[in-house]
Amino acid sequence: MTRNFDFYEYAGIIIPGAVLVMALVWLFPESRALFSKEGVTLGELGLFVIIAYAVGHLVQAVGNSLEWIWWKCWGGWPSGRVLCGKYLSTEQHKRLLEALRSVVGDADPSKLSEQERLAIVREVYSEVAGAGKASRVDTFNGNYGLMRGLAAAFVMTFALAIVTSQSIVALCVLGVLFMLAIYRMHRFGRHYATELFTQFLASRAKDPTR
Repeated sequence: MTRNFDFYEYAGIIIPGAVLVMALVWLFPESRALFSKEGVTLGELGLFVIIAYAVGHLVQAVGNSLEWIWWKCWGGWPSGRVLCGKYLSTEQHKRLLEALRSVVGDADPSKLSEQERLAIVREVYSEVAGAGKASRVDTFNGNYGLMRGLAAAFVMTFALAIVTSQSIVALCVLGVLFMLAIYRMHRFGRHYATELFTQFLASRAKDPTR
């Protein structure tokens, strides 16, 4: 069976998985014997991608918990905050509420639960994707997944580095890499949310009957 990976799977799953696999090779030098001394063959490369894909899913399981904690500290998911008026101009938010009237009625999005807001976000994405305007949104989402995965991979590597008694320098480097990854995750999360609703407003402006 053959299957092509999409951008999100490469960026959000395979790359973080590969990073953690290489970190394990660094932390446990004896595992280097698994790689050919004469170079990596095509078959070994394929096996590495499969392993990275599997490990990447486990990394993203940690990433899911990490992002939940992170956005909880920032007042909620970016897409949900956009519904409450964050990241958009006053005029944009007014137009957004008008466009969503058929979905939320006169309800104040800030009074809705997090799950209700996320359900609205999914419906908005479906409309944007159906209008063929989701390309930039998907790119931001893929990069967000990449940074979330890298942040999780660095957290896991940091924990393993402590267990294996790595130097303070190595721990500091891992700490800096984690902070850079989480910072970029935050930025891409905001970019995803604002781009999603901007494209939604643009598609509604072209077809007000939706």
